[in-house]
Amino acid sequence: MIKFMTSPQDMRLSDVETIQYEQILEYVTEISLNLMAVKVQEDRPGDFLGWCNALYKHVRYDINMDLLDEKLEKPLQKLLKLLASSISCKQIKTSRITPWPFWKNFILEQSEQQALPERQRLLDFIQSLGQSTLADMSDLERLAFAGKHLAAHTPSRFNFDVELFGSTRGSKQFHDVLQSEPESIDHALAAIPKLGVVSEAEYMEFVSRFKAIFATKANLFVATRILAMYRPDVFVVLNASKVDALCQGFGLVKLKTSDFTRYWQDILEAIHRQPWYQSKQPEDAVELALWNNRAILFDLFFFTEENLTEKSNYLKLKNKPVSAARTTTRAAGTSRKRTKESAAEAVDRMLADPELPSYLQSKRDSMINEVKKGKSATEVVALLRSIFG
Repeated sequence: MIKFMTSPQDMRLSDVETIQYEQILEYVTEISLNLMAVKVQEDRPGDFLGWCNALYKHVRYDINMDLLDEKLEKPLQKLLKLLASSISCKQIKTSRITPWPFWKNFILEQSEQQALPERQRLLDFIQSLGQSTLADMSDLERLAFAGKHLAAHTPSRFNFDVELFGSTRGSKQFHDVLQSEPESIDHALAAIPKLGVVSEAEYMEFVSRFKAIFATKANLFVATRILAMYRPDVFVVLNASKVDALCQGFGLVKLKTSDFTRYWQDILEAIHRQPWYQSKQPEDAVELALWNNRAILFDLFFFTEENLTEKSNYLKLKNKPVSAARTTTRAAGTSRKRTKESAAEAVDRMLADPELPSYLQSKRDSMINEVKKGKSATEVVALLRSIFG
């Protein structure tokens, strides 16, 4: 273990890597007795990224936790966090010179660990919504677009974790607007063309419209989620856990949630100049699916635990005991607002009654709107009959 721990001294480390190595050693010192009991393979990584990955696995999986003092649990967790950040930083830095074939192979190699199939199902679902605006979508579809999971996202329809790439559940102000005024967010997104190149001027027009929606400061990280869902070939999702590694990898001062201009100039322009991003559209179907989502899939350059898939909200719901799932559904049903589908189904059931007057068939859309506002389908039919006889 001593030879393993000192091996980076023989590597050509950058200034950032040297700092990271020194910080890692500080935490290693605190758990050194436990770490020294771990057996290390003879073949040792010859580069800093491989070394960080190997050390992470030793610390995470090989230390005997039964012998670890309780006071050492905190430095151990800090060490794991630092190693994860260092891995992300190095992978992001490497991406700057990566051609498409190597980028594609890296993404596919990370497929299982990074839940790539589930990510692609989310992106395919968003694409299936086609030209629908947020105002046209149901409540659950909007939340899937925006990245907020509910128990109502049933696995039979939402066979993915809607919070992959980035969650917005902590932004109450945004979700209040999404619920009450989705048209305002649609107006902001309309500044971005659905196809082709997006210019800085078009992005800044989106920023202007997006900021105008909120009474307090608009959140860049929330904006990147909806932008990346809207144009996954152009935009990258950011959140608080990614910013440090991203900025270190690009050699930047840390980005703030108000740095909308820097997001374009320092992050997106840098990514759009990279060889893998500028590659020609591939003919192979598998590669094309990756290429069409290549900006948002930059997310796979950030380190994640091997059990990411196991933490999926989708799988948690899918594997939930039937009795518990039914109880949850009943409890949620008493307070959850109707989605467009449930309102339409209720109206269609009423209209299927052959004894109803034929003129009600032409009022279907109006009836659905009234049901969505909270009235029952029976109340709406009674109201229309009282008006039109």
